[in-house]
Amino acid sequence: MAKTVLALEAAGLVSRSPDPEDGRRQVVSLTDRGRERRRGERLARQAWLARALREHGTEEEVRAVITAMALLDRVAQA
Repeated sequence: MAKTVLALEAAGLVSRSPDPEDGRRQVVSLTDRGRERRRGERLARQAWLARALREHGTEEEVRAVITAMALLDRVAQA
């Protein structure tokens, strides 16, 4: 994990700071650049899914997926 965090830090995607409650640990946070990259990747995945559903699903199937996604969103918020 340390190598992964180090690579992300070198790429400017995360920053590390001392944990205020435990000096032996560090808090890893996304940088602005990291947040932008995450947002871009999320948008790309959403576009891919929308395109795949349009190309391969019937109107009824797409509605079922939208309904299921709404349910999953509610469950995740609970």
